[in-house]
Amino acid sequence: MSIRKKLDLPAIDSYSYKPLWKQVYEVLREAILFGKFRPGEKITELELCQQFNVSRTPVREAIRMLELEEFVLIVPQRGVFVAGIKSKKEINDIFQVRAELEGLASYLTAQHITEKQIKKMKKFTGQLEEHIARGELEDCIKIDISFHEIIYESCENEWLQKFLDSLFEQISRFRSESMSQRGRMEEVLVEYQQLIKAFEKRDAEFARKLAVEHIKSAQKSVLSVFKHQYD
Repeated sequence: MSIRKKLDLPAIDSYSYKPLWKQVYEVLREAILFGKFRPGEKITELELCQQFNVSRTPVREAIRMLELEEFVLIVPQRGVFVAGIKSKKEINDIFQVRAELEGLASYLTAQHITEKQIKKMKKFTGQLEEHIARGELEDCIKIDISFHEIIYESCENEWLQKFLDSLFEQISRFRSESMSQRGRMEEVLVEYQQLIKAFEKRDAEFARKLAVEHIKSAQKSVLSVFKHQYD
């Protein structure tokens, strides 16, 4: 079975203005972020060439970029593997920093967010509820990403946004397993609805508190998924 048939990856457009390696990179990166390639899974260069109907050169360039961003590991004599979290401590370290920064971002967002952005958040939570009811995990993940993007943009602090973007991506590859746990998406929906209320009231301290609690819940969810690796 080909990779594309198995994972339903989009095709590469040979007539696009984007270089082939860039297109391959973007498709693979998104597949990793959305859990189509799981941590520890081997990515075969030859299969990718056949999948995308390209030579080895753009595939190797794409893999090299993914390695630089720590999305994959290149193991000599063994191949390319989707990167995973190395230890429970690494998970805790990432979430410890993320909780503080997300709390600060929500604190600032409560002061700067516009009515238009709040309306957009409400639209996202409505869509999230529909996707949960239909069991559409990938769409739930997309909404989750979009919701956080509004917070990062609304905080009006470019450096904070850059740091959060980096941390968000580091944990994104585990989001699929985490959110697929029974009841987790329903919890996320409630947490987002509470955050929106805090933003509407311009209650910065309460928004910070809710954001920290949301991240700690996410941390607990991720740890439970990978618990067997650290016992």
